[in-house]
This record gives sequence, C-alpha cells and structure tokens, in this order.
Amino acid sequence: MRALVYDAIYAGRSPIGARAPWDIGRAQPVFTDLAARHRITGDVLDAGCGTGELALLLARHGHAVTGVDLSAVAIEQARAKATEDGLPIEFVVGDALTLPGYRDRFDTVVDCGLFDVCPRPAQAAYAAAVHRACRTGATVFMLELSAAATGSVLAGFAQLGVPPRAFEQLPQLVPADLAAAFADGWQTLTLTESAMTVRLPGAAEETTVPAIYGEFRKK
Repeated sequence: MRALVYDAIYAGRSPIGARAPWDIGRAQPVFTDLAARHRITGDVLDAGCGTGELALLLARHGHAVTGVDLSAVAIEQARAKATEDGLPIEFVVGDALTLPGYRDRFDTVVDCGLFDVCPRPAQAAYAAAVHRACRTGATVFMLELSAAATGSVLAGFAQLGVPPRAFEQLPQLVPADLAAAFADGWQTLTLTESAMTVRLPGAAEETTVPAIYGEFRKK
C-alpha cells in the first residue's frame, strides 16, 4: 500500500500536485555542503533516495552510491537521470526502512526525509537495519522534517483540499526521537535544529521549513 501511494505521488497523480514537495530538483543544501567539505566517505547508501538527486550529487563527487526506495516510479526516474549523466549508480526498488539483503556494506548512509515518515514503533528497527547494513565506523547523516514543520505542510495540503486524515500520521519528530532510535550501537556526533527546502502545495516559490539534522557513527 505504501508503495502505491508513493508511486502516485512521484507520477504526479496524487492530490498534492505534479511533484512531491520534497523533490526540488537538486540535493538539499545541507548535503551539498557535506559533499563539498568531503564529509561523505567510501561506499554510500542513499536510504529513501526518491528520484535520485542526492545520489547523483554524491556520484559526481566520485562515490560508489546505492539508492534504495520503495517507489518503482521514483527509481525509474532516478535511473533515467543517472543514465543521462553517465553515472554508475545502483538504484534498487526496496524497503529502505528494513534494508533486507545488506550487511556490513556501507561506509556512509544519507537519509533525507525517510526517518520522518517512519512509524514511531518502527524507528528503532530502522536504526537497527541501518546498523546491520553499515561497516563499523560508518556515519549516518540525516535531515528530517520536525514537528515544527508539520503545521506548514498540513496547511499547504489543506489548501488543495487534501483530506487531513490522509496526512494525520505525519510524525511529530523532535531531536529526542532520533537520539532514542540511534541509542543502541551508535555514537551521536551531532543533533541539532536545521531546515529543509521544499515547495509546498499551492506555493509559487520554494521555502524552508524546520528540520532536524543528525550525525551518528556505528560503534
């Protein structure tokens, strides 16, 4: 069911418009800065890669990148972009919240807006799946919508007539949620308030909404 929902969003067949609000046609500035400062190392997993903009950025910096997303439509678009740019990225249709089949594979994981749609009871299980997929010493870089952003997002959907119940399960994330999920087997390096660039439904221009930025290292 989740795959069908995201397929509709990425195909432009959902009530929220022709493009997902988080799909801004480039990587989020936070990750562009990380790449420029050579914070990303080794083999990289883009968990919940969407249409691949972040994976493309990291591949241009010379990294071996694997992008995983539940939506076959998003992965098809990502593969087309990689082919056009001549970038050898492995894009896989799969559940990035559970990451079956990956063990001790990655040196870096990037998560831009995946944890913030992870159901609260499954957050620790997601962190455990990432832990299994990583090599010892790997770093996870995360940018997630925070509880402070939810009001703006829901207001944008409401303007389009999207029933509130369709998005009432948006997590009310605070930094402590990330800290709790990544408590077992991880070292917290950074956990702070940040911002995510989005184009909210009905808006003509991009805007920034509150987000949480975290860095965690596998022990």
